[in-house]
Amino acid sequence: MKKIIAVLVPLALALTACVSTNTTTGTAPTTQSATQQLGMTAIKIAINAKCTTELNAIPAWQNATKLMTATQKQNIQTEICGCVSEKAPQNVTAVDLATAAIDPAARNTIVSNAVTKTINACVAEAMN
Repeated sequence: MKKIIAVLVPLALALTACVSTNTTTGTAPTTQSATQQLGMTAIKIAINAKCTTELNAIPAWQNATKLMTATQKQNIQTEICGCVSEKAPQNVTAVDLATAAIDPAARNTIVSNAVTKTINACVAEAMN
């Protein structure tokens, strides 16, 4: 899993560097907005990976999925982690995003906190 993240994060960062950061007013992009975009991409990739790890460690998840097929479990896991990837960044500040873009250790802490705050709500949402 870590090897995949190690490959995907630099790739995502490289691809987001090509994305236009101009606003609708036509003003030049700021360094902060580009850094925030890079940070957000890195955060979302890391959140998805962390979500899978955290989800599989929850005893209730382990019990709930015992009778599911591998496909059913994967589909629900994808739904939950997709929810977490979308909602968790709302718990991250602009400063955190900038920090995450340049500091892997800080990124791990930021991701862990964001996933922890979000995963239970997404599990409940997916199970309903």
